[in-house]
Amino acid sequence: MPGYGQFCPVAKTCELFAERWTPLVIRELCGGPAQFNDLTRRLPLMSKTLLTQRLRELEHAGIVSITAKPTGPGHIYGLTAAGEEFRPIIEMLSLWGQRHLRSILKPEEFDPIFLLLSVRSQIPRSSHPAERFVICFELRGLPNSKVASRRWWFVVVHPEVELCVKDPGHPIDVTIAADIETFSRAWMGYIGLADDAAHRDIVFQGMPQAVERAKALLGLHDRARERRLIYGPPDMVDALHA
Repeated sequence: MPGYGQFCPVAKTCELFAERWTPLVIRELCGGPAQFNDLTRRLPLMSKTLLTQRLRELEHAGIVSITAKPTGPGHIYGLTAAGEEFRPIIEMLSLWGQRHLRSILKPEEFDPIFLLLSVRSQIPRSSHPAERFVICFELRGLPNSKVASRRWWFVVVHPEVELCVKDPGHPIDVTIAADIETFSRAWMGYIGLADDAAHRDIVFQGMPQAVERAKALLGLHDRARERRLIYGPPDMVDALHA
């Protein structure tokens, strides 16, 4: 792509960083090294050809490292030291968007897999129960392209949270039946569970103690509360919740 024709460091940085999809690729790699399929799952509207191109461009610029997997075909993609310096920029973009763009979200932008992967990434391992705890999500109001799947499961047992798209066969401790947009807004802290919309559109089913555990695990609150999203590997999430 043609540049801005200026030596200004803002212009030179934007020639790389402001390319379509590039900030989101960096956002995903802030969570730690990933395989190609991990990135396509989190960026489903980005073509594989374009993703490959962006990763190669970022490697050429010294932002991303590409190494062969220890076993089997494929590669591992991770941020270099220079790439890590984009982390605070990603966090500031997130915070600014939370504060100023929440009113322009579109219904088709609420993707269940992206939502639940995001929720999982923000759960500190210190809060994982020692015994298996299962949350079933029954989401409605999905985009037309996502209506084939309506149920997902979190299987939580220290130190992992597994997201299942098929019934794992374990007893369910809590079921959350919710409109996806309302649940997303509650999880982001734009609304509280005590607000009318959440009270109407989000239903928890399970023993009271289990329901309270699920709310605490997912970081859901009765009152609106600004959520600080942590773009980092599990160790960073743990440290910032300590």
